[in-house]
Amino acid sequence: MNDFTSGNIGKSIMMFAIPMLIGALFQQLYGIVDAIVVGRFLGGGALAAVGVSMTAFNFLIAALIGLTTGASVIISQYFGAKQQDKLELAVSTSIIFLAAFSVIITVLGLVFTPAIIRMLNAPADIFNDAVIYMRIQMAGLAFPVFYNMYTAYLRAIGNARSPLYILIFSTSLNMVLNIIFVVLLGWGIAAVSVGTVISQAVATILCYGYTRWKVPMLHVAKLIFDKRLFGQIIKYGMPAAIQLSLVSLAALTITRLINSFGTAAIAGITAATRIDSMAILGVSTLSMALATFVGQNMGAGQEERARQGLKITLIYMLLLAVVISVILFFTAPWFLYMFIDQNDPNAYEILRIGQSYLQILVLFYCLFATLFAFNGFFRGAGDAVIAMVFPVCSLTIRTVSAYMLVYFANMGPEALAWSIPIGWATTSMASWLYYKRRLWVGKVVV
Repeated sequence: MNDFTSGNIGKSIMMFAIPMLIGALFQQLYGIVDAIVVGRFLGGGALAAVGVSMTAFNFLIAALIGLTTGASVIISQYFGAKQQDKLELAVSTSIIFLAAFSVIITVLGLVFTPAIIRMLNAPADIFNDAVIYMRIQMAGLAFPVFYNMYTAYLRAIGNARSPLYILIFSTSLNMVLNIIFVVLLGWGIAAVSVGTVISQAVATILCYGYTRWKVPMLHVAKLIFDKRLFGQIIKYGMPAAIQLSLVSLAALTITRLINSFGTAAIAGITAATRIDSMAILGVSTLSMALATFVGQNMGAGQEERARQGLKITLIYMLLLAVVISVILFFTAPWFLYMFIDQNDPNAYEILRIGQSYLQILVLFYCLFATLFAFNGFFRGAGDAVIAMVFPVCSLTIRTVSAYMLVYFANMGPEALAWSIPIGWATTSMASWLYYKRRLWVGKVVV
């Protein structure tokens, strides 16, 4: 555990963020490995099917992940204020409602998977594979929900290393299972999805065992549902849940637009977004570390220390964004080759579209860094509503811009890339103005 209310600010944030970053990298490897195995051994059509189905799955799971994010802010503030009884009660309450919601969404998802894939206008040649992949993911929905819950709560009290070790193991297991199921045994797309679910189940079990024996403050012997704390969790978690749901809804809308360009475009952009997700992890991880740092210091009544943490972290994030942008701009084709079967008849088109998308996007990572630095600060300061509003606005602007660029400027798939920095630029400026006017003051729980 880490107490961020004293000590060197920059060193504290960086040392906390590094294991989180390594963990996030391994977490992304779930999707990366799936995409590489599918793209190279099952073809571009199967890769496109995974891209469509995962977008739909992320939409269904987004609200639950958002609620764990909001609850973790409350837990970090109770930890900073040394209110152990409230902390344990918040964990107990969140376990109960997350379990109930997981069951409901799982049932609905299994039933309506074909309708969701059809709504996304998926090409006929990938429809069946997309349905198979998504239904298997839906059957194991509870595992990523509870894994994210445990890791978010451990990070809220300053423990980022233990989730890292568990994640490294489960990701390695996922790689091994994919190689065995697809490469060695020659099974299809269903085997890739099954391997991911098994790995996530193992990670969840290991997280539960660790908190039970090593972190007693996060383990509850008897589940108790506290209505007042549930209201607080909803208050701080619902904005994050709405944010992630709206972000996922925007992604669904964008996916429908991508699907109109055909299977090669879907595969190329799916590969590019996997690389993009990996590239921005350093920046987004620093944002999460900043949220925990700010949450503890605001809970302890140390506003100036929290503000100083924002300044230092923003510098780190901007420097990292520049380095990643330069590297990825020149190495984009090499990374994309990992996802493409050279014998696929659409291989050249997949590479061309993916490279164009990625090289446009990386030019604007500094805007992303600025937006997420302020977002991390607002979330840690308890201003959960505005921490939801700005990212949602960014995605909304992106979605509208993408459709306008396609239908009014007659642009092709590259419109999907140009629309993203338009949203980043607008909302990062709005975030800066909101921070300077101190509109976030007075939002802490404690």
